Amino acid sequence: MRTRVVALLIVLTALPAVAQNVDIESLSGLQFNFGNPGARSLGMGGAFLGLADDASAAEANPAGLTILRKKEISLEARNYAEAQVFSTSGTFPDVVRTEFIHHSDAAVVTFGSFVWPIKNKFTIGAYFHEPLRNQGGGFVAPHRNDFTGLFDTRTPNFFLANNGTSPITEAQCRALQKTNPSACVEYRINPFISALDTRLRTWGIAGAWQIHPKFSIGATARYQEFEEAAFTYRFSQPEDGFIPQSISVQTTGSAKGTQIEVEPATDITFSAGFKWAPTDKLSFGGVYKKGPSYDAPTFAAADVTNWEYVKIAETTFHMPDIAGLGVSFRPRPELTVNLDAVHVKYSNLVDDFQPTIAAVDDVRSSFVADDVTEMHLGVEYLFPTKIPFAIRGGYFRDPSHSIEWRGPLDRFEYIAEALLFPTGETQNHLSIGAGLAWSRFQLDAAYDTCDLYKVGSLSFVTRF
Repeated sequence: MRTRVVALLIVLTALPAVAQNVDIESLSGLQFNFGNPGARSLGMGGAFLGLADDASAAEANPAGLTILRKKEISLEARNYAEAQVFSTSGTFPDVVRTEFIHHSDAAVVTFGSFVWPIKNKFTIGAYFHEPLRNQGGGFVAPHRNDFTGLFDTRTPNFFLANNGTSPITEAQCRALQKTNPSACVEYRINPFISALDTRLRTWGIAGAWQIHPKFSIGATARYQEFEEAAFTYRFSQPEDGFIPQSISVQTTGSAKGTQIEVEPATDITFSAGFKWAPTDKLSFGGVYKKGPSYDAPTFAAADVTNWEYVKIAETTFHMPDIAGLGVSFRPRPELTVNLDAVHVKYSNLVDDFQPTIAAVDDVRSSFVADDVTEMHLGVEYLFPTKIPFAIRGGYFRDPSHSIEWRGPLDRFEYIAEALLFPTGETQNHLSIGAGLAWSRFQLDAAYDTCDLYKVGSLSFVTRF
């Protein structure tokens, strides 16, 4: 039987001058989350748009700042673990997917704000927010049995008949080969190492105006900084000696010879929101946030003797635009129920997406990231003790939004893309939280968990 090895997505040819993202392995299987800051919000499943009653509103919904009548400083530290999922073994379409854990590195200050009320109707604020710090990687390779010396798992493979329009099973391939040995070909994904390091930071200036006792508007100007280094190292199959084949890199920096220099890319965006409280028990809120875009050129090195990088595309990374509506209801003084619907335009991730495969037709539209609407539900119960104590719980549904291949399967390159960018999974988040409130201080903690994402948060507020 003739076996061909697929060196996935080797980037060797010139690409268009402007493109949005690329299909290198280190960017597959990612589902970034862009939730609201603050442990209080996290403990309520991120449902906060209709409430927006503390300093974290500067980022979540700036219109809510008008409720604050004292100067306020807020700090938050978060630490999280997020899984990136790669296809590691099996035969298409029955492929084994393995989770590789990424970390936020350490519990660092991810949000800090200062809010200053002016007279009775205006509030201004300044803040820092780090919604994304992702560091990790994975190694997709055959696994050798230490006892037998044989490979008990291999990298993913698939079978394609000559002139076929879709992959076939191994049994079908063997049957075809009985009459014609070259009637069917097995393809196998080459091993690779992936490494990813990304960081998104925001510095914002927010302002809110209470134009009516029951209605406020707010806006934020945001200076946003993004750093990215996404590496993929590819190797030959083990029987060929695991020989290095190529490297692809997307970064916000530059390449000089054999060195990659990571530098931050910047953009200025805005957000705007409203808050309407028709009664003391009911309030509504809404927000729109423009997603930033960053230059993130892609480089490749195919010469295994010196790994000299060559720029192959002036790609960009477009963060999603976000729009949300929320309602907060207080049926009793001690009980608050929040519900948010947040629309995230993940299709921004594939605007003018640039494939690196050798395609017969333009297949950019075959890479899809669905826009999703997240539903967030949260409750808070306040115990009116000497030092008020609150407990919180929440849930939110995060539909799959990783980049997927939804194109044809009549070429080995296309099936390889389907292996690398398969359909993702919806995540169901559960969260818990608690807080203590003094006259001038507030301390909150929260934890959110789902199959692929876990985050802990601790925040502190002081008022004066």
